[in-house]
Amino acid sequence: MNTFAKKVLILFGVIIVMSGLVIFLYVQSMEPDQPEADRVVRETKSYITKHFKQAELEGVFYDAAGKYSDFDYAVQLQDPKTDTEFFVYIDQQTKQVTDTYLSEQWSQKLTEQIRPLVENIFGSGTAYMAVYYPDDVQQLKLDPASSSEYQKSKIPPFITITLQRDRLPTEEKNLMRLATAIKKQKLLRHGNLTTEYINEKGVLREDEIGFNTYF
Repeated sequence: MNTFAKKVLILFGVIIVMSGLVIFLYVQSMEPDQPEADRVVRETKSYITKHFKQAELEGVFYDAAGKYSDFDYAVQLQDPKTDTEFFVYIDQQTKQVTDTYLSEQWSQKLTEQIRPLVENIFGSGTAYMAVYYPDDVQQLKLDPASSSEYQKSKIPPFITITLQRDRLPTEEKNLMRLATAIKKQKLLRHGNLTTEYINEKGVLREDEIGFNTYF
């Protein structure tokens, strides 16, 4: 075997080894670290006992995809009374134990209450989502397990209407109709409404720009 062929084989071997190492490290990064999972359970135990004694433990959530900026590990719970799933975690910035209970409960309740209004304007079965972001709700410093209603807060939620079709000339008018209906029924004082468009595979379309409105 000549020198050139040997160099090619060596280079090919190095590439295979490096590829295997990259794959191994990626797989490892997707696996939760058990000591970290145990730590978050241990350090949130007293908080959960104090505020969510009746909640059912569902396990430890590991944010392998990096979806959440405030934590990597969180205790996942469910309130059987309201059927609300939420997280309790140690905030990476403040190092304080906090939760997503009220933001999840408010988002869930608002989503249910505006369904008839959304479907009346955009059609039956229209996909949409109402969201109260945890950071905004936590700034209110409410009791985590309080019965506070979202209508009493001054936080404007974000409501996104997802449409599998082309944008219509009446889209902006439809959003204003929805805003008027929501205010008329006293469901919200203020909020953010937006539309987004997806293709038949559920992928967000870049050729259709959604409308945004604040009321």
